[in-house]
Amino acid sequence: MLTARTPRARRAPSDDVVVASGAPDTVADAPRLRTRRSPVLIVAGLLCAVLGALGGAFAWTQASRAQSVLVMVRDVARGEQLRSGDVGVVSISVAEGVSTLPASELDRLIGRHARVDLPAGSLLGAGSVGALPLTPGTARVGLRLPAGRVPTSPMPAGTRIAVVEVAEKSEAQALGAQREAEKAPRSTDAVVVRAPVRAEDRTSWLLDVEVSADQAPRLADLASRDRVAVIVRGP
Repeated sequence: MLTARTPRARRAPSDDVVVASGAPDTVADAPRLRTRRSPVLIVAGLLCAVLGALGGAFAWTQASRAQSVLVMVRDVARGEQLRSGDVGVVSISVAEGVSTLPASELDRLIGRHARVDLPAGSLLGAGSVGALPLTPGTARVGLRLPAGRVPTSPMPAGTRIAVVEVAEKSEAQALGAQREAEKAPRSTDAVVVRAPVRAEDRTSWLLDVEVSADQAPRLADLASRDRVAVIVRGP
C-alpha cells in the first residue's frame, strides 16, 4: 500500500537580519589620518612671532628715549630775529651725534638772531641761533632808509650791496651839490647782515650792514644825517 507524502512548505527567508551577539549597533568610524605639519609654515610662524616681539621692544625703546626738542615752524633767514611763532616743540627720538636744543631753551632763544638759514621743519641745533659774529677787520653799521632809497626786492643776509653817499639838499649847499653831481657819488661796499625790516613809522626801513672797519665811522656819520641810499650789486 502506497502512502502519499505531502511536501513541507518551505519557509520564506526572513527579512530580519540576525545580528551576531556582541556586534556593535552602529558602523565603526573610519580611523582619522594624522595630518603632517609643514616645517616651512612652522618656521614662518616662529619668525613672525620673533619679529613681532622685536618690533614691540624697539617701539618701546624708542618711546622711552623720546626727547622734547625745538623745531622750526616757519622759515627764518640768516640774520633775522626769532619770534615766538617761529619755533615749536616736538617729541622725537634723537640719534647720537645729532645736535638739538631742549624745549626748555625756547624762551631764551626768542629775540635772538639766526646764524644760518632755518627752514620750517628743521631741528634747532647748538650754534644755529645767537649773536651774529663779525668778520675780522669789519664793523657793523645800522641804516635807516626812507622809501625810494632801498630796493623793494628781497635782500636776505649775505647780499652784497653798495651804500651810496647822497648829496645834501640844503639851499646853502646847492652850488656844492651841483658840482658833486657832476662826478660819480662815493659808495662803500657792504654786506647785508640782517634783511631790511619796516620801522615803527611804517615809512622807512631798518638795515644792518657789515663794512670795512675803516669805512664804518664815515658811513655812520652819513647815515645819521640821512645821506645814504642802497643799491644791490651783481654777483
